[in-house]
Amino acid sequence: MAGGKRAYKPRKSDLSFVCYVLIDGQTIPVEELTVDQRQRWQQGMSRRLSENMSFYYAEHPEEYIALCNSLEGKENA
Repeated sequence: MAGGKRAYKPRKSDLSFVCYVLIDGQTIPVEELTVDQRQRWQQGMSRRLSENMSFYYAEHPEEYIALCNSLEGKENA
């Protein structure tokens, strides 16, 4: 096809995966989490992400300033 895009055609070598999480010492596929388990897992991930980002930006205030400046530029665009 000269100049045109090809439609996506799945290949036999396409990969598939299963994502597992560790809850109370047990590995569980994400698709099998109950609503309560998923909520606790997401809250834990959010808390850890917040703690790590706070720690990083406390240690690297210049990066925080650069982030704020880049976000201000996007708001005004």
